[in-house]
Amino acid sequence: MTFASRRPTVAIIGAGIGGLSAAIALHRAGLATRVFEQATDIGEVGAGLSLTPNAVKGLGWLGVRKAIETLADEPPQQITRHYESGEILVRFDRSDTVARYGAPYLQMHRADLHAVLLEHYREHCHGRVVTDRRLRSLQESGDAVTLEFEGGITAHASAVIGADGLKSVTRRVCFGDDAPRFAGFVAWRGLVPQARLAALDLSPGSAVFAGPGRLFVRYPVRHGALQNFVAFARVDTWAGESWSQTGDIAEPRAVLQGFHPEVHAILDAAPDGRCHKWGLFAREPLASWTRGGITLLGDAAHPMLPWFGQGAASAIEDAVVLGRCLLDSGTTAELGAAFARYERSRKARVGMLQRESAAGGERLVGMRPELLSNASIVNEDSLGIFAYDPVLDSLTN
Repeated sequence: MTFASRRPTVAIIGAGIGGLSAAIALHRAGLATRVFEQATDIGEVGAGLSLTPNAVKGLGWLGVRKAIETLADEPPQQITRHYESGEILVRFDRSDTVARYGAPYLQMHRADLHAVLLEHYREHCHGRVVTDRRLRSLQESGDAVTLEFEGGITAHASAVIGADGLKSVTRRVCFGDDAPRFAGFVAWRGLVPQARLAALDLSPGSAVFAGPGRLFVRYPVRHGALQNFVAFARVDTWAGESWSQTGDIAEPRAVLQGFHPEVHAILDAAPDGRCHKWGLFAREPLASWTRGGITLLGDAAHPMLPWFGQGAASAIEDAVVLGRCLLDSGTTAELGAAFARYERSRKARVGMLQRESAAGGERLVGMRPELLSNASIVNEDSLGIFAYDPVLDSLTN
């Protein structure tokens, strides 16, 4: 059932992957949307990301799966190697992923996923993204919400979805401050043109070089034209939570001293000797992320550490489940009830993802890589992460 009597407008804060997925889902539910983005230009920072089968199933419901599959790489395997010797410790065959889980495991450039979602929202949902709108406050009155942005600009909506990421203003003004806790790790990431790595005999798919308290991951994107890499290391202190800081490639090279020559060859090939650098911060789960006609989605609702690569995936899942809950509603007055049902339907799932993602860092600290080949592996398969289907999973009443 769609909203036939009076079509409410829902304001979405944030034009990232979660915000655009939510906007598409709400259009499918028959609601009008306006997306507000604080940046002056719409786009994503260049990096790779994984789209696990649970996310790809959600993208199918949103109507963009075919477009995504055209652009993405599908790794035939995932291997874990000893950080020093390069010996293969664990190999996961991903060639049967579709048969096992109903959707492929994909890896792609984050900006390409964002571009597909943005084009679909604009072309098929006739959606509008308003840029240069930094939220300051929200005020509910009856069945309307007033949004105040910097510069004294205001807007009105029937409801609001905060999809404004880790440092969500929507979360802060509606649910209070939650000081982030440094999780003890720093990460570096970058993209290297494959042409610079022609001398390397890289195994297909993704590879992880695992060492105690240190990790290096690489996988191809844009059909092998680029190698995405991410390095993680345990550190004692860090200041500033940001995804956009830049660092000198000499930093991860020094931290990964003793790692396999393949790792250092990839780092040495980083353009201009630069990479992105950020500290990993954790937040306590919110008791609730819905209040009347205001709700949160993605990292704004349940920020999680990156050990299982479920940040973007869980935001896509959120959008699909929210859209399904809204499809069961029929009037503007029921928006709040649909938001509350969405939260109830997602609570157990994202709680598990947050807990397991947080535990990933502790597993890394205590890792003895030489024992991995004989260990009981805790991964997306064993935890049932891939098997989840946001399109078919039962909604909580």
